[in-house]
Amino acid sequence: MSTHTSPLRRANALRTTSYLTLLLLLLAGLCTGHAIRSKTRNYPRFPASDVASISSLSDPAPHISLTDRKSFLSRILIPRPPDTPNSLSVRNSILSIFQSLTPSFPNANPTKTGKLGWHTLQHSFIASTPEGDKNMTNLIFTKNPSAPRKLIIAAHYDSKFFPRGSGMERFVGATDSAAPCAFIVDLAVALDDALDRRERGGAGKGRDTTLQLVFFDGEEAYRQWTSTDSIYGSSELAKHWGETYWNPSPSTSSSKSSRNLEARRFKNSYGPVQHIQTIEHMVLLDLLGAPNPTIPSYYDSTKWLHTAFTDAEKRLAKAGVLWPKASKGGESFFSNKKAWGGIEDDHLPFLRNGVPILHVIPSPFPNVWHKLSDNREALDYGTMYAWCMILRLVVAEYLELDVGGGMRKKGLRGDEVGAEGFDSIGKFKSKWLKWGRVELGMNVLSASSSPLDIYTKCRHMPKVRAFHLMSKCVNERD
Repeated sequence: MSTHTSPLRRANALRTTSYLTLLLLLLAGLCTGHAIRSKTRNYPRFPASDVASISSLSDPAPHISLTDRKSFLSRILIPRPPDTPNSLSVRNSILSIFQSLTPSFPNANPTKTGKLGWHTLQHSFIASTPEGDKNMTNLIFTKNPSAPRKLIIAAHYDSKFFPRGSGMERFVGATDSAAPCAFIVDLAVALDDALDRRERGGAGKGRDTTLQLVFFDGEEAYRQWTSTDSIYGSSELAKHWGETYWNPSPSTSSSKSSRNLEARRFKNSYGPVQHIQTIEHMVLLDLLGAPNPTIPSYYDSTKWLHTAFTDAEKRLAKAGVLWPKASKGGESFFSNKKAWGGIEDDHLPFLRNGVPILHVIPSPFPNVWHKLSDNREALDYGTMYAWCMILRLVVAEYLELDVGGGMRKKGLRGDEVGAEGFDSIGKFKSKWLKWGRVELGMNVLSASSSPLDIYTKCRHMPKVRAFHLMSKCVNERD
């Protein structure tokens, strides 16, 4: 990321573009996108009980742990410039996460049970750089490609290129942007079941917007940041989406909502719709994971969304689930101060096309920016945990997800499922075992397992899955 400012500001790593340029970009965006995008989105806030359940959706440690060398974050904390073996390794690590979320019932009716999976697109292209032509690949994961609107959460997965002999070849870009990629992976895993439940619910209120996760390649400049030596991946993807058209098809989604959404498209929109016009909002994450960040609001059009992040942080803290139990906590990540100008980053090609942007990047930048010290030691686990919780809550509320696992319909919530759920396990153990083995791969259970055995295994799973599975038993009994 880059901007053009005075040497003093450049030294502080905050490079700003002129207000006039940004104003022209915004006006251009309004001309192309005003008829099909709403600037804000109205949705209800979760009750306190659902806010408290956010941390129980799944354990973020497998994705953000700094001590487990097998965690997703540990596996991608390597030098990873585009078109290198390490870049391919990181790309495969990202793909493997979403492959684990693929449909679990290929021969069953996906509208009733099992995972729906994610639509995966590897957008590959050849970029002309000062270091020669480079093969680059953006990764795009979409829950329901047939939905006429998308909420995008994005980050870049490449690290900055440094030539041999520079002494910087080992640069891993922990905040820039390995950690943000790990936050997005956690978001996908944590909300996967709730997203599936919403897809099966049909095309009701709010279901015309789906979640799309984007990992950009080639964000970093090879030499000096310019309009031609930077943001290769996002520029190419924005161009591609501006030249191709959204064509919803029930075959691209397993859910019954796709055929209902196909007819809805956009209000006040005529003719074919470009892919880029289906983006309702883009949230771009960058330079995150270090302690005590300060995130201002860079654009008035998404000030409301910045406020939603701030509000989510406060409510999670009040519920006692913002920070991990071993953490002392910290100050708010967000600032209400006006950010003068903006920062050049992967969002710019989309901003020019009228996409409303929330840029989640600290000002000033972390003091490890583009230094070898931007490594594992620059990251704070408590801070990363808090970012995961904030993203979970904001996205779950934005998309109006049911994070209670469907148990609310039975008058049960969270840990209160125990009495009725465990009793039904005892009465319908054989069916529970069948569901558990197929849906969750729990081969450790056998026909001799007692309800207590099942509970012991169950409590180590993400709670939402456990509650959802128990709900099936209760429904079967009723």
